[in-house]
Amino acid sequence: MKKFATAIVLLMSMAAAACKAAPSNLLIGTWTVDRSGVAPNPGCAEPLTFGEKTRTEPDVNGQSNTIPVTYVAGESTTFPTVVYVMTDAGIEFHTTFRFLSKDKMVMDTAAQCPYVRR
Repeated sequence: MKKFATAIVLLMSMAAAACKAAPSNLLIGTWTVDRSGVAPNPGCAEPLTFGEKTRTEPDVNGQSNTIPVTYVAGESTTFPTVVYVMTDAGIEFHTTFRFLSKDKMVMDTAAQCPYVRR
């Protein structure tokens, strides 16, 4: 019985560690423009920082601007996938981020800005 209880505790701690390793929202963190391939659009903002309920990026004057956001996240382990970011302006003003991997994504706008996780 003691071995069984030890095995259960070990499995539960492994499951908890696995859950921490795979965040459900891939955007959380800081992103910089990916310059490893084709030259990105010079209008691509950087850095982009996403918190649990916020999005921070430089405005047109280079000043940091933080706004409240809501996320609708797609699958976090199968790629490609997407995360939609909405402000309080409504769903029609959302931004789509397409993920090629957990550390590479593209802001799905006319500029198609590529980003890598910092």
